[in-house]
Amino acid sequence: MTERFDPNIPSTGPTSASIEGDFIGVVGITERPAIGSSNLVINANQSFDIEVSWHVFGTLVPLWLTALSVQTSDWVVTAYAESQGPGDEKTLGSVNVPIGGPGFSLNETYKAKLTVPPGTLSEENPGDDTQSGTYKIVVTVFLDSNLGPVGYDMMGYAEGPIVKVEDPI
Repeated sequence: MTERFDPNIPSTGPTSASIEGDFIGVVGITERPAIGSSNLVINANQSFDIEVSWHVFGTLVPLWLTALSVQTSDWVVTAYAESQGPGDEKTLGSVNVPIGGPGFSLNETYKAKLTVPPGTLSEENPGDDTQSGTYKIVVTVFLDSNLGPVGYDMMGYAEGPIVKVEDPI
């Protein structure tokens, strides 16, 4: 899984300020009804869940999140499917997750679950080279800022897993 957060200002010493982000839960795909653990083969005729968790940490977290929470109250979590080979690129859904506060710690943890409706992703049709039925899932988390120039927004993404869509019938 590839991931990144911005801003990402690591601490350079014991008294330096920092703010970083990290995904602490992989992008999990769970078919409904869930049978234990994640599955990389998705039934085209059933809904499935995408679960993700992340945290922001460092000495600047209370200040940064307090400033952003005055303007917006939610992280916007959006999931996308990127076809691997020929096929569709799709937005799978979006949910809002409260920032929290007013008192923020040096380590704030969040999680989200998006439910993707049946029939959202196409399966591969043998002999049809226009649809691979294989997708890379990408999830973004975003806090919008109106504090001035670009640089105060917070954004992170997690890339993966790759899933195959199949109608079992």
